[in-house]
Amino acid sequence: MDLEFTRITNSLAPELAKTYVILWDIGPLKPSAPAKPVAPKGKEGEPEYDIAMVEFKESLEAYAEARKAYLAGLKEHAIWQKDQGGAIERQMFSCDANDALERAPERYFISSSTRGYSQLKNQGLPAGYRPGRGHDANLERARQGEAEFAAARAKDPVFGNPELRQ
Repeated sequence: MDLEFTRITNSLAPELAKTYVILWDIGPLKPSAPAKPVAPKGKEGEPEYDIAMVEFKESLEAYAEARKAYLAGLKEHAIWQKDQGGAIERQMFSCDANDALERAPERYFISSSTRGYSQLKNQGLPAGYRPGRGHDANLERARQGEAEFAAARAKDPVFGNPELRQ
Protein backbone atom coordinates (compact mmCIF):
# COMPACT_ATOMS: atom_id res chain seq x y z
CA MET A 1 0.00 0.00 0.00
CA ASP A 2 1.23 3.47 -0.86
CA LEU A 3 1.53 5.31 2.46
CA GLU A 4 1.94 8.65 0.75
CA PHE A 5 -1.36 8.08 -1.04
CA THR A 6 -3.26 7.63 2.22
CA ARG A 7 -1.40 10.50 3.90
CA ILE A 8 -2.33 12.92 1.12
CA THR A 9 -5.95 11.95 0.49
CA ASN A 10 -6.79 10.40 3.86
CA SER A 11 -9.15 8.11 1.97
CA LEU A 12 -9.07 4.74 0.28
CA ALA A 13 -12.05 5.58 -1.93
CA PRO A 14 -9.96 6.10 -5.10
CA GLU A 15 -8.25 2.74 -4.58
CA LEU A 16 -11.57 1.07 -3.83
CA ALA A 17 -13.03 2.52 -7.04
CA LYS A 18 -10.43 0.56 -9.00
CA THR A 19 -12.07 -2.69 -7.88
CA TYR A 20 -15.43 -1.78 -9.41
CA VAL A 21 -16.70 -3.14 -12.70
CA ILE A 22 -19.61 -1.53 -14.49
CA LEU A 23 -21.96 -3.93 -16.26
CA TRP A 24 -24.86 -3.36 -18.57
CA ASP A 25 -27.98 -5.13 -17.35
CA ILE A 26 -30.33 -5.57 -20.30
CA GLY A 27 -32.99 -7.07 -18.06
CA PRO A 28 -34.79 -10.36 -18.31
CA LEU A 29 -35.04 -11.68 -21.85
CA LYS A 30 -38.48 -12.10 -23.36
CA PRO A 31 -39.23 -15.81 -22.94
CA SER A 32 -40.33 -18.05 -25.78
CA ALA A 33 -43.62 -19.89 -25.44
CA PRO A 34 -43.46 -23.60 -24.60
CA ALA A 35 -44.60 -26.07 -27.23
CA LYS A 36 -47.90 -27.75 -26.47
CA PRO A 37 -47.65 -31.55 -26.48
CA VAL A 38 -49.35 -33.45 -29.29
CA ALA A 39 -52.00 -36.00 -28.37
CA PRO A 40 -51.12 -39.58 -29.31
CA LYS A 41 -52.88 -41.33 -32.16
CA GLY A 42 -54.40 -44.74 -31.88
CA LYS A 43 -57.23 -46.53 -30.12
CA GLU A 44 -57.87 -46.86 -26.44
CA GLY A 45 -56.96 -50.31 -25.21
CA GLU A 46 -53.93 -50.75 -27.49
CA PRO A 47 -50.74 -51.10 -25.40
CA GLU A 48 -48.76 -48.55 -27.46
CA TYR A 49 -51.59 -46.02 -27.22
CA ASP A 50 -52.00 -46.52 -23.46
CA ILE A 51 -48.26 -46.01 -22.87
CA ALA A 52 -48.30 -42.96 -25.16
CA MET A 53 -51.30 -41.60 -23.21
CA VAL A 54 -49.42 -41.89 -19.90
CA GLU A 55 -46.45 -40.05 -21.44
CA PHE A 56 -48.83 -37.47 -22.92
CA LYS A 57 -50.41 -36.79 -19.50
CA GLU A 58 -46.94 -36.36 -17.99
CA SER A 59 -45.97 -33.98 -20.79
CA LEU A 60 -49.20 -32.02 -20.20
CA GLU A 61 -48.18 -31.53 -16.56
CA ALA A 62 -44.72 -30.40 -17.66
CA TYR A 63 -46.36 -28.08 -20.21
CA ALA A 64 -48.55 -26.53 -17.50
CA GLU A 65 -45.46 -25.81 -15.38
CA ALA A 66 -43.58 -24.44 -18.40
CA ARG A 67 -46.56 -22.23 -19.25
CA LYS A 68 -46.62 -20.83 -15.70
CA ALA A 69 -42.89 -20.07 -15.96
CA TYR A 70 -43.46 -18.50 -19.38
CA LEU A 71 -46.22 -16.23 -18.08
CA ALA A 72 -44.09 -15.22 -15.08
CA GLY A 73 -41.19 -14.46 -17.43
CA LEU A 74 -43.44 -12.36 -19.65
CA LYS A 75 -44.63 -10.40 -16.62
CA GLU A 76 -41.08 -9.87 -15.37
CA HIS A 77 -39.97 -8.73 -18.84
CA ALA A 78 -42.92 -6.32 -19.14
CA ILE A 79 -42.23 -4.82 -15.70
CA TRP A 80 -38.56 -4.30 -16.60
CA GLN A 81 -39.45 -2.63 -19.89
CA LYS A 82 -42.03 -0.42 -18.16
CA ASP A 83 -39.67 0.62 -15.36
CA GLN A 84 -36.31 0.79 -17.16
CA GLY A 85 -37.16 0.98 -20.85
CA GLY A 86 -33.96 -0.81 -21.83
CA ALA A 87 -30.46 -1.44 -20.54
CA ILE A 88 -29.05 0.16 -17.38
CA GLU A 89 -25.54 0.26 -15.98
CA ARG A 90 -24.85 -1.42 -12.66
CA GLN A 91 -21.69 -0.86 -10.63
CA MET A 92 -20.41 -4.00 -8.91
CA PHE A 93 -17.30 -5.22 -7.20
CA SER A 94 -15.20 -7.25 -9.62
CA CYS A 95 -16.00 -10.56 -7.85
CA ASP A 96 -19.75 -9.88 -8.05
CA ALA A 97 -19.49 -8.79 -11.68
CA ASN A 98 -17.60 -11.96 -12.54
CA ASP A 99 -20.31 -14.01 -10.84
CA ALA A 100 -23.07 -12.16 -12.73
CA LEU A 101 -21.30 -12.67 -16.06
CA GLU A 102 -20.92 -16.39 -15.38
CA ARG A 103 -24.49 -16.93 -14.14
CA ALA A 104 -26.33 -14.84 -16.75
CA PRO A 105 -24.09 -14.12 -19.75
CA GLU A 106 -27.17 -13.36 -21.87
CA ARG A 107 -28.20 -10.56 -19.47
CA TYR A 108 -24.99 -8.83 -18.32
CA PHE A 109 -22.29 -7.21 -20.49
CA ILE A 110 -19.15 -5.25 -19.58
CA SER A 111 -19.72 -1.53 -20.06
CA SER A 112 -17.27 0.79 -21.78
CA SER A 113 -17.42 2.84 -18.54
CA THR A 114 -15.30 0.14 -16.85
CA ARG A 115 -11.60 0.94 -16.58
CA GLY A 116 -9.74 -0.51 -19.54
CA TYR A 117 -12.83 -1.12 -21.69
CA SER A 118 -13.38 2.34 -23.17
CA GLN A 119 -12.90 1.06 -26.75
CA LEU A 120 -15.94 -1.23 -26.75
CA LYS A 121 -18.46 -0.61 -29.52
CA ASN A 122 -21.97 0.56 -28.62
CA GLN A 123 -20.74 1.33 -25.08
CA GLY A 124 -20.37 -2.42 -24.52
CA LEU A 125 -24.02 -3.22 -25.29
CA PRO A 126 -24.85 -6.01 -27.71
CA ALA A 127 -25.95 -5.03 -31.21
CA GLY A 128 -29.51 -3.75 -31.32
CA TYR A 129 -29.59 -2.59 -27.69
CA ARG A 130 -29.39 0.93 -26.34
CA PRO A 131 -29.49 2.53 -22.88
CA GLY A 132 -32.97 2.79 -21.43
CA ARG A 133 -34.91 5.46 -19.59
CA GLY A 134 -33.78 4.00 -16.28
CA HIS A 135 -30.15 4.56 -17.25
CA ASP A 136 -30.83 8.19 -18.10
CA ALA A 137 -32.64 8.63 -14.77
CA ASN A 138 -29.68 7.09 -12.91
CA LEU A 139 -27.26 9.48 -14.62
CA GLU A 140 -29.48 12.46 -13.79
CA ARG A 141 -29.67 11.40 -10.11
CA ALA A 142 -25.88 11.08 -10.03
CA ARG A 143 -25.47 14.59 -11.52
CA GLN A 144 -27.90 16.02 -8.97
CA GLY A 145 -26.04 14.31 -6.12
CA GLU A 146 -22.70 15.66 -7.32
CA ALA A 147 -24.15 19.17 -7.62
CA GLU A 148 -25.63 18.93 -4.12
CA PHE A 149 -22.28 17.74 -2.74
CA ALA A 150 -20.41 20.55 -4.52
CA ALA A 151 -22.82 23.11 -3.06
CA ALA A 152 -22.39 21.70 0.47
CA ARG A 153 -18.63 21.64 0.00
CA ALA A 154 -18.59 25.27 -1.15
CA LYS A 155 -20.48 26.35 2.01
CA ASP A 156 -18.09 24.50 4.36
CA PRO A 157 -14.79 26.39 4.85
CA VAL A 158 -13.20 23.43 6.66
CA PHE A 159 -13.99 20.77 4.05
CA GLY A 160 -10.79 19.31 2.63
CA ASN A 161 -8.54 21.13 5.14
CA PRO A 162 -7.74 18.70 7.97
CA GLU A 163 -5.51 21.34 9.61
CA LEU A 164 -8.56 23.52 10.34
CA ARG A 165 -10.47 20.72 12.12
CA GLN A 166 -8.47 20.90 15.35
